[in-house]
Amino acid sequence: MIKNSKEHSQETLYNWILKRNSATNEEIISQFKNSPDPKYIYIKYLNPLLKRGKIDRVRRGLYTAIDPITERPAADPIIVASKIRENYYLGYYTALTLHGTAYSARTQTHICVNPSHKFKEFHYNGVTYTPIYTEDTETNIQTINHRGHQVRVCGKERLLIELVDKPERVGGWEQALKSLESLGGIDYDQIPTLLRKKDTQIVTRKTGYILELLQQHSIYHKHLPQETQQEIQNMIKGQPEYLEKTKSGPLNKKWMLYIQPRFTEYLRGI
Repeated sequence: MIKNSKEHSQETLYNWILKRNSATNEEIISQFKNSPDPKYIYIKYLNPLLKRGKIDRVRRGLYTAIDPITERPAADPIIVASKIRENYYLGYYTALTLHGTAYSARTQTHICVNPSHKFKEFHYNGVTYTPIYTEDTETNIQTINHRGHQVRVCGKERLLIELVDKPERVGGWEQALKSLESLGGIDYDQIPTLLRKKDTQIVTRKTGYILELLQQHSIYHKHLPQETQQEIQNMIKGQPEYLEKTKSGPLNKKWMLYIQPRFTEYLRGI
C-alpha cells in the first residue's frame, strides 16, 4: 500500500506498475491508503511519472511502465488486452497464441466483448487492439495464468467453431486451418452442443466438413469420434449452401456444401 504522505511514493508507484506490467486507474487508486481523490493521484503521481518518462499511457485509464533496461514500454499485449474491459474473453488469433497453435505471428489482439461494452480499435507500441462483439462472453471460456495475471480466453472447442465461422479474422482459410491443425486436446463431445447454441446452419455444416478434413490430415484430430460427426450431420437441414461465398464447386452431399475443388490445397504443407 502506498502512503501518499511520503516523497518517495512516486518511485514506489512506478516500481509497482513495472512489476504489474500494466495497470488501470482503478488498480492504481486501490494501492493508495484511504483511496484519495483520483484527480489528486493523477496530479501528484501519474502526471509527474509521465513527464519523467517513467510510465506511458496505453490509452485513457490504462498505463504501463517504461522498462529501465530497454527504455521501452513494458506492456505485454495479452495483459493490456485483459484490462480493457472487465467482461471479455480473448479470442481468434489471441486465443490461438495462448493455446500455442497460431500458425504465424500477427501484431494484433482480439478482445471479445458484449456490444454494450464497446470500445474503439486502437494501436499501441506496434500492436493493434481489435474489439470483436458477441452477446455471449461466458460459454466455453476458461481462465489461465499469463505471466502472473489471470486472463480469460476462448476454450478450444468454441475457438474451432469461431475460426470456421470467421476465418478472415485470422488471415483467411489457410491461416485458420493450419492453426487448427495443431489445436490438440479438443473435447469433441462439446462441439454439437455449442453448434446447437449458435443455431446457424452454415456454421454447423462448415464445422462438420472442417472436422472431417482435420481428421484426415492431422495427427491431433485422428481420434475425432464418428458419433460426433454423425451428430453434427444429423443437425443439417434445408437447401445446399456455399462453403466460400464467392467460390462455387461440386456439391458435397454429406455436408450439403458447394465446395471449390482446390479448397483442400489450403492444407498443403500440413
